[in-house]
Amino acid sequence: MLGNLLRPPYERPELPSCLYVIGLTGISGSGKSSIAQRLKGLGAFVIDSDQLGHRAYAPGGPAYQPVVEAFGTDILHKDGTINRKVLGSRVFGNKQLKILTDIMWPIMAKLTREELDQAVAEGKHVCVIDAAMLLEAGWQNMVHEVWTVVIPETEAVRRIVERDGLSEAAAQSRLQSQMNGQQLVDQSHVVLSTLWEPHITQRQVEKAWALLQKRIHKTPSGL
Repeated sequence: MLGNLLRPPYERPELPSCLYVIGLTGISGSGKSSIAQRLKGLGAFVIDSDQLGHRAYAPGGPAYQPVVEAFGTDILHKDGTINRKVLGSRVFGNKQLKILTDIMWPIMAKLTREELDQAVAEGKHVCVIDAAMLLEAGWQNMVHEVWTVVIPETEAVRRIVERDGLSEAAAQSRLQSQMNGQQLVDQSHVVLSTLWEPHITQRQVEKAWALLQKRIHKTPSGL
């Protein structure tokens, strides 16, 4: 079933008719970013929510002042930039995460919509929003399909520890702040996995992309 369409796409008349939008999500460590890069290689315009977050957090960015006011100047590096590692340790696993998401999600949604306009300006027909908290933030209203990358939680913990230098407990705390894999799959149109060798992941992505092209060319918008 990996790569197949599991349920009908959303009708999104409010989105630009020339653009088909995929929301790509998955638990931390699932390999979402590698899937996004593979889709980019096939021609998709990719919106990286992590990059948008960096832009929002930067001094002078739309989230900088609200976040510093909410969490204090001790989350800053000496040069005045926000230390995302310190901020992350503050919010994951406790009630302060909602304070941060209440600030960030509306800002990130606005930046994402600006990027969608950019995709249209560049003449792209498929846009992928790469966002770990896509469903938690309610961004499914900005996409035609939700694609989820799944791996076992034990493998996700291993990857987070290796990638971010966190303890296993800290990695598990991060995962507990997100929907689990099954909750994501239950709301998804397409499911992929990076559990096996890279060439198997690539084959899944190419299959999903080919099926997507068939769907798009059958839509009334005539993409």
